[in-house]
Amino acid sequence: MKELKMDFYNSTNLKSYDLDESMRYQLAMLDSLDVFTRLHCENVANLTCRICEYMHMKSYFTVYCTICAYLHDIGKQFIPPSILQKNGKLTDEEYAIMKTHTTIGYNICMKDPKLRPYMAGPLYHHEALDGTRLS
Repeated sequence: MKELKMDFYNSTNLKSYDLDESMRYQLAMLDSLDVFTRLHCENVANLTCRICEYMHMKSYFTVYCTICAYLHDIGKQFIPPSILQKNGKLTDEEYAIMKTHTTIGYNICMKDPKLRPYMAGPLYHHEALDGTRLS
């Protein structure tokens, strides 16, 4: 039997989910501030979708995880561009500010009833293997 190989980075595999207007607005805000972060969110969503498909997850769970992945960095829209787009290593103070994007993203989701179900993406994407939060 031929071994199944998955190309997790093939963007043609990402299904076109009907993102809600609130979600599209948040992603557009990210795109206007930092194109790299928007592309990163799309890549993470693609990879998440492919992993769910590879693991034969139910379609509703795949959609949920993919949307969480799209939204995982929405808190970065409130990180100063001087930090977000800095070339080189962040200072300890800048890194402390950057780490707040997870909580900011969680708060954005909690304030919008349509985004609330996806609050886990922003809140937990910097979680350590032992379950502790890194930020």
